[in-house]
Amino acid sequence: MNESSTLSDALLAAAAVAIFFCVAIYCLYRVVVWARRRSKRAYVVGAALAPFIALGKVTDPDFRIVQQAKQLKKREEDDSGDPPTGGDEQSRGRDR
Repeated sequence: MNESSTLSDALLAAAAVAIFFCVAIYCLYRVVVWARRRSKRAYVVGAALAPFIALGKVTDPDFRIVQQAKQLKKREEDDSGDPPTGGDEQSRGRDR
């Protein structure tokens, strides 16, 4: 009897978790639908949540490291090749 109660407890817990996730996904869907209507309250809620969203970038060091690596790579790609010669600028200066 102990084994069957353990199985039923596990199934009950799995069902509760599944129902929780289904309800959470439905609620998030309704929030998105509500926000897409662009009501004034949606802008107020978005403005109120903006600082908390920004905290995620501050506290997530992996995000910061990846962004720095992307910026460094972009700089290296921009700096590749020979620098432009000053000959064009000097010739324009003589024409004036």
